[in-house]
Amino acid sequence: MNFDLIHTIGIKQNKRKDSILYFLREIEGLRQLLVNDFEYWSDFDSWENISIQRWFFERALEVYKGKKIDLKCDCCKYIYVLKGDLKNSLNEKCYGLKTAYMIQKIVDEIISAKVIRENDGTYSA
Repeated sequence: MNFDLIHTIGIKQNKRKDSILYFLREIEGLRQLLVNDFEYWSDFDSWENISIQRWFFERALEVYKGKKIDLKCDCCKYIYVLKGDLKNSLNEKCYGLKTAYMIQKIVDEIISAKVIRENDGTYSA
């Protein structure tokens, strides 16, 4: 995960001066999605809520274009997760961490698709 671009903050934390702030409690249906098992909510293509898919994809495009985003959850007072610890922290109930994980996963897919397009749809070493 690129911690320079995606940052998850708790209720008592402030956003970075040069970032766009998103209040996750304002995303309708987000909590209902992320309370499910990892296998369900981590499969972006199987989501039935198109508006949530669109919101995630738009955030991923912002990150892909180099914009910094701060995701503010209201389930934690403070969030401090090291780069290598995000995947291990997904068992927690924090939907901010899960949201950050999914946005980064989509960014990674955008990058992979770009590489494939640039290689005429073939993989190269």
